[in-house]
Amino acid sequence: MSSPGARGGAAVSTTPDEIELILRIGLQISSEHDLSRLLRLTVESIKNALGHSYCAILLKEGNDLVIRAVTEYPEGIIGRRIPLGEGISGRCALSRTESLVPDLSECGQYIHLGEGVFRSEADIPIIFRDKVLGVLNTQSTRANAFGEGDLHVLRILGNQIGVALHNSQVRAQLELVQDIGIQLVTIRRTEELFPAIVRQVRERLHYDSCAILRAEEGALVVAAATDEFPKDSQGRRIPIGRGVTGRCALEKRVIVVGDVRHDPAYISSGFADARSEIASPILFRDQLLGVMSIESRTEEAFDEDDVRLLSILSAQVAVGLHNARMYAEVEKMAVTDALTGLYNYRYFHDRLTGETTRSTRYGHPLSLVMVDLDNFKEINDRHGHLKGDEVLKEVAQTLKRNIRRCDETVIMREAELDVASRYGGEEFVIIMPDTGSRGAAIAAERLRKHVEAEVARQVGLAGAADSPGRVTGSFGVATHRKGEDTESFIKRADEATYAAKRAGKNVVFVIE
Repeated sequence: MSSPGARGGAAVSTTPDEIELILRIGLQISSEHDLSRLLRLTVESIKNALGHSYCAILLKEGNDLVIRAVTEYPEGIIGRRIPLGEGISGRCALSRTESLVPDLSECGQYIHLGEGVFRSEADIPIIFRDKVLGVLNTQSTRANAFGEGDLHVLRILGNQIGVALHNSQVRAQLELVQDIGIQLVTIRRTEELFPAIVRQVRERLHYDSCAILRAEEGALVVAAATDEFPKDSQGRRIPIGRGVTGRCALEKRVIVVGDVRHDPAYISSGFADARSEIASPILFRDQLLGVMSIESRTEEAFDEDDVRLLSILSAQVAVGLHNARMYAEVEKMAVTDALTGLYNYRYFHDRLTGETTRSTRYGHPLSLVMVDLDNFKEINDRHGHLKGDEVLKEVAQTLKRNIRRCDETVIMREAELDVASRYGGEEFVIIMPDTGSRGAAIAAERLRKHVEAEVARQVGLAGAADSPGRVTGSFGVATHRKGEDTESFIKRADEATYAAKRAGKNVVFVIE
């Protein structure tokens, strides 16, 4: 290679050997699609052809340079991170200017890695479309080893590597979009889908963070976030219109903030050292379903490529969220009574089987409360079946309001809470986990009073001398016996209900 200053101030020409090297590496870059192999072949070719002691490619990932290919050093150095601005390579990336150090012994910024002793170094920023992608680093055991001719060749190679890295990023983005599309088809539940998406966006595209927020009743709720966010971020609510994500939701457009420190509306997510943010609305047929947000520790970290990519990912997430909602509705309909909105007999029986197994295995108490409405035929005969349906719906809602219940968003999740179902006709049944005979009797009496006091008034059931003007129910309580099967357990609760009928109706009867 030319010695320093050999070409003086004259225009730098390229020798045939250098042209051959550039063409050979260019061919490797255009034909190799595996990024790790491409980078490894490139540094080996540069080292061997130019005769330098060491060559490395460091890629910009977040706020760091990361060693991704290297010659001479042990493989264990791969993945070593150097913060932007630190060392010669870090300063090269941050300043976006090449660096030539004739004598490393006189350079205070030099970061020594490994056991080798190097005397001089040249660094070229790898830039594509004005975006820094990394640094091409070469070192030599000789002082003053690099001249203008070396820098000329390294600049050309750096440009070629920049094109290869950009193409690799595009392929990675396309692969991620494809993989997420597959997951949208195979993963139905958002509690599984969203964490997988934010994790892959973070890891495969090397963003500093990623979060998905779901739109709920005038606010955005954090549905999934990468580990960079505080652990209590899940479920955090941000009013629509506030902060970057809230403004994105309100205006239904991508919002990019180059430096959040200068945005008075910015609401800290808890992500440490956040400098810039991009937020994209998750829209399905112009309906706001949520927002996807990415934050970076680097100022002005996002460009038009990021806007396009995030828009595509958000559109995919929108389809996934819509499908998940539809799936949840179908799933709910399969186990829900169409008239009352309570669980149907199928779900009741399946759930009770699981609860009796759990009760037997762990010795936890378990009770059943069965409800049979009194004189319901007379209500239908006197007021008509439409009014009778209103009564059934109101009884269902009264029971639901006054049991230990779970939120609708976790309706399918197993929980130690009461489960109310329509048993059939004018009969209802309530599973009460972790509840013994006495507790179930007290709960049943409370429910009986609510039904008597509220239902007739809510549905406007007028009374007459020869017609019932109130709604009551006979309540039967049974507690599970260890080892008892489901059918026997239901039969005893049913017997308790009939006993309540025989006792005069509108009472609670407990069978031991």
